[in-house]
Amino acid sequence: MEVERIAKELQRLSKLVNLGSFDRALADVEAVYKKVNESDERKAVYFRILSNIASIFIDIGHMKPCIKSTQTGLSILNDHKDEIIEQIGSDSYFYNLGNAKSNLVCEKNPFKHNFSTIEQLVEVKTDFWKSIKFSGDSLSSEVHPAYIVNLGNSLKQQFRIAEALDCYDRVNSLNIDIPQSWINRSETLMILNQVSNTYSIQMLEQIKDGYENVLSSKEIPASWLEYYRQKAALHQNKIREVREEANIEIDLHDSEKTKSEYNELSEYRKFCLDNNLSLSEHGLYCACAGSSRDNLTIPTLGGVVGDFVIPMEMVLNRLKSEFSFARHLYFDYLTTEQDHELLHDSCFSELFNDELLGIDVEKLRTAFRSCFGILDKIGIAICELLDLYPPNGKIYFQSFWQLDKENRREKFNNLKSPGLLALYSIATDLNDKKGGEWSFLKQLRNDLEHEFVVVHKTENPSDIYRSYDFIKNIVFIKEDDFLEHLERILQLTRSAIFSFVFAVRDKALNEKKDNSIYLPNNIFRKDYK
Repeated sequence: MEVERIAKELQRLSKLVNLGSFDRALADVEAVYKKVNESDERKAVYFRILSNIASIFIDIGHMKPCIKSTQTGLSILNDHKDEIIEQIGSDSYFYNLGNAKSNLVCEKNPFKHNFSTIEQLVEVKTDFWKSIKFSGDSLSSEVHPAYIVNLGNSLKQQFRIAEALDCYDRVNSLNIDIPQSWINRSETLMILNQVSNTYSIQMLEQIKDGYENVLSSKEIPASWLEYYRQKAALHQNKIREVREEANIEIDLHDSEKTKSEYNELSEYRKFCLDNNLSLSEHGLYCACAGSSRDNLTIPTLGGVVGDFVIPMEMVLNRLKSEFSFARHLYFDYLTTEQDHELLHDSCFSELFNDELLGIDVEKLRTAFRSCFGILDKIGIAICELLDLYPPNGKIYFQSFWQLDKENRREKFNNLKSPGLLALYSIATDLNDKKGGEWSFLKQLRNDLEHEFVVVHKTENPSDIYRSYDFIKNIVFIKEDDFLEHLERILQLTRSAIFSFVFAVRDKALNEKKDNSIYLPNNIFRKDYK
């Protein structure tokens, strides 16, 4: 097997794919795959080459598109899983696996998904979470941007809008030429419009800007540019129509005003916006004065109806109150200097065992536990709203769904909405029986309630006096890891709160005869500027 020649050939094929020559690339990669398979060599380099071949098949399957090409790539990954992981790492393997499965999702329109078809998306999402966790366990700059973009794409398909936008914003802030991030951010904002039944001129501007950013990319096939040029022009026209209808003049300094308004916000509110922890619909995509409060409500300016709206708004008040408390505890821990006098007053015995004690660390522990209480309350409210109590009557957010019992999947399908589908998707992340990549967070919450959990600073806590020996079940967690886990559960909880609001709003709008006024072409619903 001529390794160097094959490597050059694979580079050539990748360039063909980037240029949009999919038919030629497919024919050539099939020829290379056949030749490689004829080799008797099964050294490490063989499996690395197979991995690259699988990636090309999968890329062609996505961009052409071609199911057969994707299936070939997926078969290579499945047939040689252990060997490929050994060569390229688990993060790259699950990223490619997620891409392949994503290509094979039967329904491409998220609004046509139900509680049967969404299982495909749940599996894809889990693979992308794995790729990120294996590369660093967080959405930090250390993670390959493509992993974050494709996770965002999967979350977008499951209406997890807040999290998807967070993914794209993280990647776009790196100023790397990844046009898929801009494209999908614009598409997510359009989904937000439909799901939330609200819009703003700033939303339209950002959709347009996303498509315009693609036009300068060197990573888009030239044949695709005209399509995105038309999308940008379409939204420019819509912005003009909205301004004319509302008699709003174009403000050439709007971006500067947004920056000025942001700079005038409190440090706490900046923290909420910078870390995507606000409960403001406008704050999902814009950090201006309109995002200065957690003004998320179930009613919109267009109006909603239903006897359940006020009780559900009461629920939302409770969710916002508890979330804002958890969020502020997190903020305090990160920004407030330790109160040594309070620590001194507590008179902790010095055991030299590296355990963090006192009010500060209790802020983290309390914030973490609070998030699961919020999620369970969302589960209760949804069961009350839609009469979805499980057979056993027990409501835990991650497990009350029980779709395979007593025809519940059919019942959920009759009630499906984007918000409800999103809540189910979030629940699967926390459910170990669904392979949820974040299910250990639920176990950590239970440990915090019922076991001894030691939060420590150093990599391996010392214990000079063997203070930990007497207790059989002690859970040790490093402070940095605990902070990462808290950030993740805060993000999941925030996403669930938005999805809860959208689910209630959807039910209310369905009960309203004339529930929306449309802009031209029925694309944007009109509620507020």
